[in-house]
Amino acid sequence: MTFRVLLRMEVRPGAGENFEKAWHEGAGVITGQRANLGQWLCRGEDEPGVYHIISDWTDEKSFREYEHSPEHLAHRQTLHPYRLRGTMATATVLADLPGAAAS
Repeated sequence: MTFRVLLRMEVRPGAGENFEKAWHEGAGVITGQRANLGQWLCRGEDEPGVYHIISDWTDEKSFREYEHSPEHLAHRQTLHPYRLRGTMATATVLADLPGAAAS
């Protein structure tokens, strides 16, 4: 079962472009983890300055190990200057149903 991490981040006004650049520059740290299945950066359409970051992992234990690693802490530090606040939720993916346009 896939373990999903959902982050909601509010960035400082006018800092979106720099936040996106910093996120892209550090994205390989996450996708390079053996247990990472992929990640997505989404910009909110209905709330200016809000981003959603989604990452999928093989299991919770592996994510938690990465979460406490020096690589993760360094990546978070590069995003910190742009961030106002954020929240994290986790979930287990119970179903994955590709839509008609996915094929």
